[in-house]
Amino acid sequence: MENAARLAARIKRAKMVVYLFPLAVVAFFLLFAGFQADYLARSVIFHPPKYPLGEWKPEGVDFEEVIFTTPSGAKSFLSFSSSSSAARGLNLVAWYFPYKNGCPDAVILYSHGNASNITSFPRFAEMLRRRFRASVLVYDYRGYGKSEGSPSVKGILRDGRAAAEWLAAQEGIATADIVQWGQSLGGGVAIDLAAELGARALIVESSFTSLPDMAKSKISSLLPAKTLLREELPGILSIAKFKGPVFVSHGKADAVIPFEQGERLFKAANEPKTFFIPPSGDDYHSAPLTEEHLEKLDVFFGGLK
Repeated sequence: MENAARLAARIKRAKMVVYLFPLAVVAFFLLFAGFQADYLARSVIFHPPKYPLGEWKPEGVDFEEVIFTTPSGAKSFLSFSSSSSAARGLNLVAWYFPYKNGCPDAVILYSHGNASNITSFPRFAEMLRRRFRASVLVYDYRGYGKSEGSPSVKGILRDGRAAAEWLAAQEGIATADIVQWGQSLGGGVAIDLAAELGARALIVESSFTSLPDMAKSKISSLLPAKTLLREELPGILSIAKFKGPVFVSHGKADAVIPFEQGERLFKAANEPKTFFIPPSGDDYHSAPLTEEHLEKLDVFFGGLK
């Protein structure tokens, strides 16, 4: 009887192994696929040009190079920090274009795209300062330009918040009084900052609805991206939380981020809102702003006064 009981117990355990093994394989596959999908998404999103790439001493533009600290955040398998940097945070580098002819009409925080650093924007920032009578801060995310660390979605959101807090303190205003302006990847950051901190206004150029949507468009439409990706950056949800003026622009010829994602962002935004479609020939990704585009922005900024 004792031997029979032992045999029955062994058979029961063997059956459990038979049943559980496929589940374990599936669980391992999903975990592995999740890491792979996350890695692929990051490889699509982040292309940081590091120092010394870029023109770090542009001529004919008046600005200040500033450094502030951002929380390093927890370690991840793709973003490793030393114990010392984790304790003190990471140093970020930004270019500050203060308005010097009295009180500015606007204070703009500009979050750039995934394959640029601040050296791409001195003349653009100078134009914003002059045209909109604004103080402007353009900053590099962790791992970009001279900024320390390695980029991650949670990390660049921390960087945006740190930049907003530095700019608000420098200008003597609340973070909710900043105009959040973002292009491409930076659009996702600007949307998140406006939703979480508040903003005087939100300007979004050629940005995406979420990382899973981008992964589907760039990697595979069959990928269960929402299930597998750990970091979503869901602009489509965050923009609906922001209560303030919104300006969205997206070109129909954008080969990087589908035009329909810009349309969806605009539809999800609250009023008052403006949607601008650049004219043919100037409607590709990262195209310079045309005079027509700037005139629409003139009207938009005029409505903020």
